[in-house]
Amino acid sequence: MTSTELTFAVGFAYMESEQTENFCWVLEKLKELFVKKDMCPQVILTDRDLALMKAIEVVFPNSINLLCRFHINKNVGAKCKQHVVNDLQKTIDTLWMEVVWASDEVEYGQRLHQLEQACVDYSGFINYVKDTWLTPHRHRFVGAWINRVLHLGNTTTNRVESAHWKLKQMLGNSIGDMVKCWEAMNNNLRLQLGNIRASFQKSFYEVEHAHVSPFYGYLRGSVSRATLRRIAEELLRVDYVGTNRKICGCTLRTSYGLPCACDLGRYRVGGILIPIDAVHVHWRKLTMEVELEVGEDDGSEVDMTAAMDELWRRFRSLDVIGKRALRSRVYELTYPTMTTLCPPPEKIKTKGGVKKKGKKPADYDVYKDPSYHESYIEDVVNVESDGNCGFRVIASLHGYGEDGWPMVRRELGLEIIDNDRSTLYDKLFSNRLSTVREYLMIESFGSQPPEKWMSLPDMGYLIANRYNVVLVCLGNPCITFFPMTSSHSPNVSIYCIGFVNHNHWVQVNMKEGFPLPPVTLDWKKFRSHIATTWMLGFAGRMQHWQLLTPVLA
Repeated sequence: MTSTELTFAVGFAYMESEQTENFCWVLEKLKELFVKKDMCPQVILTDRDLALMKAIEVVFPNSINLLCRFHINKNVGAKCKQHVVNDLQKTIDTLWMEVVWASDEVEYGQRLHQLEQACVDYSGFINYVKDTWLTPHRHRFVGAWINRVLHLGNTTTNRVESAHWKLKQMLGNSIGDMVKCWEAMNNNLRLQLGNIRASFQKSFYEVEHAHVSPFYGYLRGSVSRATLRRIAEELLRVDYVGTNRKICGCTLRTSYGLPCACDLGRYRVGGILIPIDAVHVHWRKLTMEVELEVGEDDGSEVDMTAAMDELWRRFRSLDVIGKRALRSRVYELTYPTMTTLCPPPEKIKTKGGVKKKGKKPADYDVYKDPSYHESYIEDVVNVESDGNCGFRVIASLHGYGEDGWPMVRRELGLEIIDNDRSTLYDKLFSNRLSTVREYLMIESFGSQPPEKWMSLPDMGYLIANRYNVVLVCLGNPCITFFPMTSSHSPNVSIYCIGFVNHNHWVQVNMKEGFPLPPVTLDWKKFRSHIATTWMLGFAGRMQHWQLLTPVLA
């Protein structure tokens, strides 16, 4: 299950028969899929299949095997109809559910006693319930025990049943060959992945009205919307629970990995925003990717360290043309969904001199004086005008493609809450820190209102720091943003953007070695000591700009 509470499959198995040795083979193959040798599922949810349960004990001895409540209740209900008269069936069903949902062992004993009293004349039923389910398996499905288990809300196998039904719909019948089965499985996985990625994007950038409160400030865009909904529901209990752990029961924290009512009560009393660390890492995972940690004895077959080092050495030894060619080939591997076979972007006219001083071409105001830009501008690339244009330009420059603007918004949002730079941004933005972060949060993927447009200098600092690039803005005024916590790199990328029509950002492609405009006073004031080397490394190009200043004025 993803953090957005969608289901995905990790494997399909063909078995000759459902015996313990067959299940062991399947689970061993499943175990091989985990990227770390010491990793295993914490919880495995199954039906009461004794052969499968035995195999789990063998292959995953440290995993907790829960049983599906839905099927247990269904079986108990069927047995109740066999042994109990109609008038009492509903009452006994209710008493049984109270046993299953008992929140602690004391309540469990009380509820079981009530059920036994009600079934005093139905020994066949109560013996079945106790001998088949409660005595051997109560710790696998009764709330008093499973509320202590991090099952993330999964107490039935309904997800598997639903996924299996969808796969069977794609298969059509049971007489297809392996190729047909493979195609159905592959289509099933692609459909799942598409839905999951869409749900991740919504969690990144769409904020529901119930979650706009500053109380959720650290969580918006960093956890799934499903997570925020569960926390909002738990928040309703705070008025009753307060900060009392005994009354709270803390089920949401122990079984979901989310702050429970008493935790939320303490945050509210202390005037504290819900901390991101209070949310289990599962709910913070908004991608299907995983970073492999390669060790000396694990994962050596996928270790690309030497190859990547050699690639960097080769890249640094090339001239500008060679670097561009190599970068293009790397991008083809890194961003396979992007292609160079696409219509050329709409261009803004950049040719043609200004005949009279003071007059500038209409729809083009990224410069102060045409002579400078006629000398150094190679091209201006337009992007869609939807209120995300600034982020579209940065996404394009960074290799995400113009449509990768949501990733830029998200990454800048993560940048502003980065623990390593929290002190820097506290000083840089002062009491505007939350406001700057709100600029990055959007409610939908459509056109954005002016308050959500990219604005400088605030976004300039975040872009330069997040991507460790030099950002140059040509507009009024012209500004350069260097990274504020790193030292100068001779191979750094320079992103040049322009502001046109007083409301639109464009990508500006400049000639090699073009002059750089001055940095902001706040950069000089708040940058780290090692960041001073950026000014030294680009001193010549910045002096060149100053030499042009009389002309530009």
